[in-house]
Amino acid sequence: MKKLFLITITLIGLALFHSPLHAKSVCGLESLPKLPDVTISSVTKESAPASHCKVTGVIGREIHFELLLPATWNGKFVFGGGGGFVGSVVNTAADLYGAVQSGYATVGTDTGHQAHSLDASWALNNMERIVNYGHQAVHSTTVTAKALIKGYYQQEIARNYFIGCSRGGGQALMEAQRYPDDFEGIVAGAPSYNWSMGMGATMVQNTQVMYPDPDDLHEAIIRPKDLKLIESSYLKMCDDMDGIKDGILNDPRQCKFDVSSLLCKAGNNDNCLSKQQLKAVKAVYAGPKDSNGNAMYYPLVFGGETHPLGWGFSIAGGLKYTADIAEVGLGSDFPVPRVPNGQYAFGTGFMKYMVYHDPEWSYKDFTFDSYAEDVKLLENTLNSTNPDISAFRKNNGKLLMFTGWSDSTLTPLATIGYYEDVIAHDKTAINDVRLFMMPGVGHCWGGDGPSYANYLNVLDEWVETGKAPEQTPAYWLNNKFQPDGSRLLCAHPKVAKYNGHGDTRAASSFSCVDN
Repeated sequence: MKKLFLITITLIGLALFHSPLHAKSVCGLESLPKLPDVTISSVTKESAPASHCKVTGVIGREIHFELLLPATWNGKFVFGGGGGFVGSVVNTAADLYGAVQSGYATVGTDTGHQAHSLDASWALNNMERIVNYGHQAVHSTTVTAKALIKGYYQQEIARNYFIGCSRGGGQALMEAQRYPDDFEGIVAGAPSYNWSMGMGATMVQNTQVMYPDPDDLHEAIIRPKDLKLIESSYLKMCDDMDGIKDGILNDPRQCKFDVSSLLCKAGNNDNCLSKQQLKAVKAVYAGPKDSNGNAMYYPLVFGGETHPLGWGFSIAGGLKYTADIAEVGLGSDFPVPRVPNGQYAFGTGFMKYMVYHDPEWSYKDFTFDSYAEDVKLLENTLNSTNPDISAFRKNNGKLLMFTGWSDSTLTPLATIGYYEDVIAHDKTAINDVRLFMMPGVGHCWGGDGPSYANYLNVLDEWVETGKAPEQTPAYWLNNKFQPDGSRLLCAHPKVAKYNGHGDTRAASSFSCVDN
């Protein structure tokens, strides 16, 4: 994972619209302005991945940040978002998009606590930390980073960007909604923007059906062979609907396969699903419901069932497969919590340490009858569901969103839902908002589809030229993390259609058409 982060910048050179500026300041504390309530911990000169000055510090009591100031600056600033419950300084812009090599000053933050990204115990009875995590830490780090950048280079910043995925995508939307003056361009990938429903309701109900007994987390009732059966069955029916038989659904919503057809018949318990297994699978594909059967949030779609970073990683799995989720810490130095999968960690962690503040809380007999009232206060801090981004757009702000169609951590339908809410709120927002759906791609990256697209480059060109992106290539990576084929991504609701001839792993063989 770390190698992927470091090499992807070699895929595509970023288009820079300003002449590079060589830093005149010496990489030392004396070159940085003194700021109130900010403690600089270290200032070091680094040579990799490109020559830069690394500044680490603390805002207030415990908001840690790391600011990278390239020796050759392009005049721009980009904030890299975090992931999961964060807990350590993660910078998507630097790690995944090579911001430093491209001349960007860039910053990341731990959002005000130190822990593994699957661990939420830091939030127990600590509203200050929850507020920091929800929105305050990113804004405070942004203000601090801007002041340090201006002081160091002795020049105004030409452009201010934010890019993040998952929790970083939620941070991105929070910035557009709550702090519209912070950035001119924002990329929000697979955003975790609705914590009460996307994390609490969805993930807890999925956990309830996958692990009916909270004391038995050894293996989910849906096993790897069951996932293989489900995926192979719907692909047999729907794989070639887009004109290519490649194990990738261009738009899973068009596949009408009925999983009920996989129910075991009398006398046959092989290569089929039991009643309990079928109930669990149907619950995941239907989305969370209250005790009256009313839908509470968007359901999941077909995709990613057998991929190593798919269902086994996020929904099913079990302690039997704990090694499969060991890398989910996003570079964290903290031990991996004892959890069977990602949704268990996020769903139960959210409930125990943020909603009910009870480490002994259990989902065993839990119902959502009073949940809406229980979570109301927290929604105001963590949810970034407001479709009104008019203040951000008034400042010529541009919002680019993306998500993988095979995302089994956060349903891709929720990303589409927020995009449609924004447009429904103000039809003119279509001029400043773009969404790219990525067929076959999992949560932020990975999957059977081409999962790398240089969205920082796309955003920069959009802001600089004013021309909204209508398409962009996405790339597969080989085992040396180099480009190995491409496909075309189209601005939603258009989709990429194979032209009928040419290499199916070449973006030039596709055109954007109405879905």
